Amino acid sequence: MAKQVKAQPTEPRWRDLREWLDVVEGLGELKRVQGANSEEDIGAVTEMLDHAEESPSVLFDEIPNFKPGYRVLVNSMGSRKRQAVTLGLDPAEASHDRLLQFWRELLKGFAPIPPINVKRGSVQQNILRDDEVDLERFPVPIWHPLDGGRFIGTASVNIMRDPDTGIINAGTYRNQVFDRNRIGIRAAPPHHGGIIKEKYLQRGEPCPIVTVVGADPLLFLASCVEGPLYGQSELDWAGGVRGSPIEVIQGELTGLPIPAHAEIALEGFITTDQFSKEGPYGEWMGYYQDGYAKDRVVRIQRVYHRNDPILLGCPQGKPPHEDNRFLAYLRAGMIWDQLEKAGVPGVCGVWSPPEGGNRLMTVVALKTQYLGHGKQAGLIASQCAGGIEMNRLTVVVDDHVDVTNIQDVVWAILARCDPERGVEIIKDTKGSRIDMAIAPDKRELNANSRMIIDATTPFEWKNHPLAGNIISTPERTRAILERWGWILDR
Repeated sequence: MAKQVKAQPTEPRWRDLREWLDVVEGLGELKRVQGANSEEDIGAVTEMLDHAEESPSVLFDEIPNFKPGYRVLVNSMGSRKRQAVTLGLDPAEASHDRLLQFWRELLKGFAPIPPINVKRGSVQQNILRDDEVDLERFPVPIWHPLDGGRFIGTASVNIMRDPDTGIINAGTYRNQVFDRNRIGIRAAPPHHGGIIKEKYLQRGEPCPIVTVVGADPLLFLASCVEGPLYGQSELDWAGGVRGSPIEVIQGELTGLPIPAHAEIALEGFITTDQFSKEGPYGEWMGYYQDGYAKDRVVRIQRVYHRNDPILLGCPQGKPPHEDNRFLAYLRAGMIWDQLEKAGVPGVCGVWSPPEGGNRLMTVVALKTQYLGHGKQAGLIASQCAGGIEMNRLTVVVDDHVDVTNIQDVVWAILARCDPERGVEIIKDTKGSRIDMAIAPDKRELNANSRMIIDATTPFEWKNHPLAGNIISTPERTRAILERWGWILDR
């Protein structure tokens, strides 16, 4: 049983990305690399880091063909310690249980905190206007060998305002650099940014946008969240997680809020009549997505950046990669919270395995209390706001199964699930154009099917003498490790 500690973060130990870097470097969590090129090396190193657990964050400098001091940071939250720093927690307590407990407790009584306007911010140290704009000064990597170009937005915060409600939305979407003052944005409904973009386009109006490509890790995390209801601003959400408001300035052209201490922010408009070929790009399921023959162009008219700016990168790729690792805790906490709010009792654990891109698979541990309890939990977990995005498989297991251990989960499926009784298939659920399991000519429908596996002991005979007693109980496993685990040390 995890030690019960207060979930709300203490006073933040950092105020911007640079102070965050100082903290993680002090923990031995940062490596500095000089001379890696942007055409191949940075992407290759990032891929290596993604596929190694608890790998360090890397800050690239002196990148060939770019001004020294123009830097790229990758793998910012690929370890539990760095996630703890981002959330204002003690890195010494950065365990699986502690991170999941943080989100569980925070979400129960979560209160967003709106940002506050300030007159000046460090992001205004340099402002490039109109003809001065030149995105090619930034060392934007080619992240994967077959990418169609340089993607400046892989850990971006794309900020838009709903023209009907005035609500601010911030989402992470890929942004390709087309030339010195034009980028792309892949935000399609039902994503909130796609909804807002379409509202402007239906009116025949360009959509105001700010794309922050040098955010601090908490703002990036907030923009990745796929669970808040439409209309809840991610900037407010980030303030609620931090426990204090995010400071913002107002964009010169759009009036949109820009994080005052961001590294790099691009301000402009999604055009109504300009298009460019976009992609391909190596996406999060581990395959190249072929891109778009005609993608709407974002014309950039202002660039704000700090001296010696840092571009934040989090490219997609074969799972698990960086955002799978840090979003697994948040997504699992959200699904657990939403199960309980839907009235499902007896939930003992939830996990969104990074191996499934923290979207494709959800595992729920349940202490069953009535007939149909496992099926109820599986159906709700697969369709609630925290779990609906691209879910393919939801597994419900008994409370003695470790949901974070894939071996345990597979054992539970094979030992307890008779397919005729325990498998449900749901059709026409929320999918994605990049789903490689769907026929190419049907991907535009954005619909998939999903499987729910009830791998709990059938309630109607769970107490039968022949139901079976498990050999390796969690209690026995912990006791063995506490006494004899030293033998495993090398």
